[in-house]
Amino acid sequence: MYTLKPGGMLLAALVPLSLVGCVQKSTHNRTLEELSAARLTQEELNEEFRRELERRDDRESRLQSRIDGLQTDADQLIEQLGTSRRETLRVQERLSECQLEAQRNQDLMSAQGAEAQRLRGRLDQLAAIEEEIRERNRIYEEVLGRFRSLIDAGRLSVSIVRGRMVINLPQDILFSPGSADLGRDGRETLGEIASVLSEFDDRTFQVEGHTDDDPISTAQFPSNWELSAARALSVVKLLVDRGVSPDLVSGAGYGEFQPVATNATEDGQRLNRRIEIVMLPNLDVIAESNVGG
Repeated sequence: MYTLKPGGMLLAALVPLSLVGCVQKSTHNRTLEELSAARLTQEELNEEFRRELERRDDRESRLQSRIDGLQTDADQLIEQLGTSRRETLRVQERLSECQLEAQRNQDLMSAQGAEAQRLRGRLDQLAAIEEEIRERNRIYEEVLGRFRSLIDAGRLSVSIVRGRMVINLPQDILFSPGSADLGRDGRETLGEIASVLSEFDDRTFQVEGHTDDDPISTAQFPSNWELSAARALSVVKLLVDRGVSPDLVSGAGYGEFQPVATNATEDGQRLNRRIEIVMLPNLDVIAESNVGG
């Protein structure tokens, strides 16, 4: 059995207390260590969080810069697109103007081509007319020479009237008054004329009868028209009998309606009583000239 000394109880009591104190101190130290470690960890976390925030801010800043750059590019593209559209419209308008101008030029060229073609045709026609006039003048000079003796004898005259060569024979040489029967002198004169005209196998002739204004009214000739026409046909028949081709000669009666002088005098009436043998112009040349004009 143990004997408890005075103070032993106190010592016994202090031992647990000291043990408690030792325990609390070690726990406290561990807690401090843990707190310190936790504090370090928190600081590290805070530092990492701060750096992460900075990285995020930096990314956001770069992203915003990129967005701003893209927006600027987009604005520029929009502006360029607007400019391009306006330029496209101007180009389209100009193209339309050019197309209209080209069409006008094409129309003008077509019109000028047609006009040039018409002028060329007209020049060809004028050349043909000029050739016809030269040929008429050549025949006129030839007829003048061939009929010189008849002209000098006063039995006929040759002239150019309204562009036509006209052989004029006074009625008194051919017919008696009021008659359409050819006399001997008239037949001889017409025979000489026929011998010359028959050589022009490419020319046509018209025999035209004319009278003065003295009226006639017989069973055979009710008016000067019938008399002038009958006289013209008598001349046509003789010319054909003497060798002129019948398809190149015709007759017409004009009565008193184409006088060449006044009917108020005997000399004027004598001039109006006449037979004219007219060399007709080339009808093909005249027709083409009228179409071209």
